[in-house]
Amino acid sequence: MVVTAVRRHLEVDLVSDLEGVDATDVRAITRLYQVLDRRPVYSSGLDHIVRTVDQHYSRASPKPLTRRLLASLLYETGGHFEELGRTQEAAQCQRIAAELAPDGPDRTILYLISAISSEQQLYALGSLTVDAVLRALLHEVGRSGRRIRRAKILGVITYAAHSTANIERLRTAVEALEAAADTPGYRALVIFYRSRVLMADGRVDERLAAEREFSRAAAGIGPKDPAHQLVASALASVMPHDSPMAQASEAALRGDHVGASGWYGQSAEELPHGPLRATMRLFAEAARVQGGLLPSPAALRACLSRLCTDNVFAARTITVAHVELLLTALLMRAVDLHEAGHDAHIVAELADFLGEFRGGTAVGRPQDSGAYDTDARADMTLVDFLARTTAPVTTTEIARHLPAHHVVWVHVTGAEVGEHYLTVVTLRPSHPVPLVRRTHVSAADGKALAQCLDEESEDAPAEAVRRISGLFFADVDPGATGARVLVVPDSVTWAMPWNELAPPGTEDLTVSMSAGAALRSRPVPAVVVPRVIGIFDEVELEGSRLEARALQQLDAQGHIRFTQVHSLAELRDALEAAPYDILTVSVHGTESDGFEYRMLLPDGPSSPAALLCLGLPPVVVLGCCWSAKSTERADTTAAALSCLAAGASQVVGGLWAIDDELAGRLLADTYDRHLRRGVPLPQALRQAHLALPPDLRPRAAGLAFIGRG
Repeated sequence: MVVTAVRRHLEVDLVSDLEGVDATDVRAITRLYQVLDRRPVYSSGLDHIVRTVDQHYSRASPKPLTRRLLASLLYETGGHFEELGRTQEAAQCQRIAAELAPDGPDRTILYLISAISSEQQLYALGSLTVDAVLRALLHEVGRSGRRIRRAKILGVITYAAHSTANIERLRTAVEALEAAADTPGYRALVIFYRSRVLMADGRVDERLAAEREFSRAAAGIGPKDPAHQLVASALASVMPHDSPMAQASEAALRGDHVGASGWYGQSAEELPHGPLRATMRLFAEAARVQGGLLPSPAALRACLSRLCTDNVFAARTITVAHVELLLTALLMRAVDLHEAGHDAHIVAELADFLGEFRGGTAVGRPQDSGAYDTDARADMTLVDFLARTTAPVTTTEIARHLPAHHVVWVHVTGAEVGEHYLTVVTLRPSHPVPLVRRTHVSAADGKALAQCLDEESEDAPAEAVRRISGLFFADVDPGATGARVLVVPDSVTWAMPWNELAPPGTEDLTVSMSAGAALRSRPVPAVVVPRVIGIFDEVELEGSRLEARALQQLDAQGHIRFTQVHSLAELRDALEAAPYDILTVSVHGTESDGFEYRMLLPDGPSSPAALLCLGLPPVVVLGCCWSAKSTERADTTAAALSCLAAGASQVVGGLWAIDDELAGRLLADTYDRHLRRGVPLPQALRQAHLALPPDLRPRAAGLAFIGRG
């Protein structure tokens, strides 16, 4: 009745409005909302929200639902600007929000509640869509007038968060409901939903106690209580029944891992392909690991096959951390089996599959046209890249396509508090069987590892560098001359001085998210006179001036055809007008990740997502601080990965805050070797690094070669 009334008075069809924007606007808005979840909130991130709304939605005609979501987002953004003391920007947010939704929070609440209430199977709309609606509702309830029944609204929000497995939003909603609960029924609901949060946290005993408390409270809730129907529905969900998901949950609580894996698997098979099905498959295989039900490499391969069939990466939109935990547990199980005398190939396959999850699957994938008209949409699309289905590559495939490379996978894992292990898997060109080495990280190893991470590595003692090099590259063939090394680091070891750690005699060292990503990347064609395009900050950065002069000189000598542009718009137009072989960007980069990371182009800051909008050449050189930084969150990206996702095959980028003058000197020498003498780019960068005086090399090691060597 409420939905019908709202449709009549607002003259909209709420369901079609909600479904119609699911694939684009609402999901993009959700990505913008995630800026506000980061702590601390960066002013550049808030600027990004306002700029994106101005850039795209001010020229479009968004549907009523989209307008209200944007208005709520801008009011929340304005509040953060106020906290930062930026009153002018806060007023701008409030002005734009009032134009988008001029009739206030009460009407917005009515609209959004009616929209999600009209769709009982909320998971069918997609987790990002529902999350945007819940975020807006939670914010608008705080702004609403006296006529709004807060407890009633929050009861609907908690139901929607629970039914779509959105635990983080459920936590927030339960706290708000507890403060607003004004009847015994709503107070009982607080207990019920708190039990669901406890279940998600794995606090089984407390969860069972809360369920018993809720059942006692629910028995006294009569039909006159406004929350009666919600309480009855919640009570039915805790009473024994025979749905596969309930059976799985009960089996898991009993420690019956065989039963839990079977019931979760059945739950997956009954669901359509998507994030929820992937999550059920994730839980099924996690139960197998916990129950010790993977006794052989064949069992591990069958497990991996099931995860791929149901696209476990799709579960990252619901439970990112659980995916990485499961894959890490599978890798450690494979190492256990290998140490007991079993197959080593599955260890390499699982090590690479972990790399695929961390970003490798984004590389070399076809893109849908028209998805990158704003930074917000491009960032949102990258989540789709990261959630792509993929299949693990075999060591045979790697050896066939990278016949001259040593491939080295590096993983640091924690077993118990204070206990860490380094697992290194090495595939030699001359040896078809991977070499697996698991080492307990001693106090001395841990200290050396810390000294060789990020900018700290620039001051690392020589002994620490030798120690870590020995741990990482112990199985690289010592007799190999001119060895080519492809490293697949985990997120812990990504930002390390790889050109300093590389064994003596290494011809080139390439970093990649996964070997599979390197195999999918297109080969870089040989060109007689390459076309190079660049954008530089020659006002503030001496390194940019050095780099630009080196390219201008190569152009004057006839080795390249060089084009210099001064804005993102010029760069986009040039790339659309003619093909190029190399793009170089030499500007300031800001420290952070995802939305907050910015390349400070001459015409203004730009997020890594802007690179997805461009038709990139095969080679991209990013002479920017932190441009190749590993992501801190599994749903965001650094600039280097954006380039690889957009079609580049080779990227040179900064792993930390690089010295701009030294970087310019290093890149100028690299260009001379590569573009004038014809040395392949990864070897040219390695040679240029080794040509520096020894005391300067550690500071230059922040520039890394990433992609396909």
